[in-house]
Amino acid sequence: MYFAANHFVGESVTNPRKYYRNNVEGGLSVLNAVLDSGKKHFFIFSSTCAVYGVPRTVPITEDNPRVPINPYGVTKAFFEQALESYDTAYGLRYASLRYFNAAGADENGEIGSATIRNHT
Repeated sequence: MYFAANHFVGESVTNPRKYYRNNVEGGLSVLNAVLDSGKKHFFIFSSTCAVYGVPRTVPITEDNPRVPINPYGVTKAFFEQALESYDTAYGLRYASLRYFNAAGADENGEIGSATIRNHT
């Protein structure tokens, strides 16, 4: 199970290097280590709904195209494509879990992404 990643959309726009290094390079290191172990594994990847970008339909279904609009989404979509390639080439089975924010951030900004604040 692979859940490690940088995950703030806004930060990914201002510091994409950090996201490509950790989410892509770091992820590929883990993926290659799994493959190099020589054992058959089932890889569970913590992805994101950000891989969809602006969805074609709502509610969003898995057949919506993956067209991310920020570096965070791009890095997650890239890794999903790497998993697809590794499955085809090496038989490494996988599942990608694409999470959505179910409730949003805390209005005081103490938890969650603080990109929108209510200043009343």
